[in-house]
Amino acid sequence: MKKYLLGAAAALAIAAPGVASAQSGYADLGYSTTDAGSNDIDTWQLGGAYAWGGNGSLGFQLDGVIGNHEYDTGGDADTYNLGAHLFTRNDSYLLGGFVSLGNTDFGGGFDYDYYTVGVEGAYYLERTTFNGALSYSDASDLNADATALDLGVTHFVTDNFSFGGTVGFGELADNDFTTYGVGAEYQFSSTPISLYAGYTKNDYDGFETDTLSAGVRWNFGGSLLERDRSGASLTRNAGFGRLGAIL
Repeated sequence: MKKYLLGAAAALAIAAPGVASAQSGYADLGYSTTDAGSNDIDTWQLGGAYAWGGNGSLGFQLDGVIGNHEYDTGGDADTYNLGAHLFTRNDSYLLGGFVSLGNTDFGGGFDYDYYTVGVEGAYYLERTTFNGALSYSDASDLNADATALDLGVTHFVTDNFSFGGTVGFGELADNDFTTYGVGAEYQFSSTPISLYAGYTKNDYDGFETDTLSAGVRWNFGGSLLERDRSGASLTRNAGFGRLGAIL
């Protein structure tokens, strides 16, 4: 039971929304460490996203991430998540919806599948973006589901340096949860490479986790501000990372 709880906490490390975005797309490599009470979890992940259209018309984004989570008490788990978004966007706002499918595999014959569906949006000021998502997640293998409201803000100090924060509220398995996070990203002016880092705190009805994360991202052109307003900027697709955290 405790191992499954820690696995869900590790999955949230790769699911947590960030301030990353891309004009057409990106690929990244990240590392995170999670303090989950009496256990620590080290996570390595590979991710990416690509978007088409959306400025004044319908747009589409595909994204995905795979990760491996190792526990300091022994054992590991593998996770993946694939997401798709349909949206419309202009200079002032974005409105859309998304669906994602994922799996967590602890080995030894135990794994579970899950999905998340939701609506999402963003409101653009000159150098600040407000965003939010309302989602529903379900894992029939665990007979568990969750609803969540996630809100975030990103400010661009320059076109290639951003920082922001997120807050989330919801209910899973008849228990309330909250999440808080901060993050930043910097892209070098001479290359399409950016560095990102963040901190996330999760409280699952008294069970708390703290996650520090960092990574490197290869962006397919454009500044961070341009990518936020016209590219693969949608990151809320893996709500089940928090689902199951207290099961």
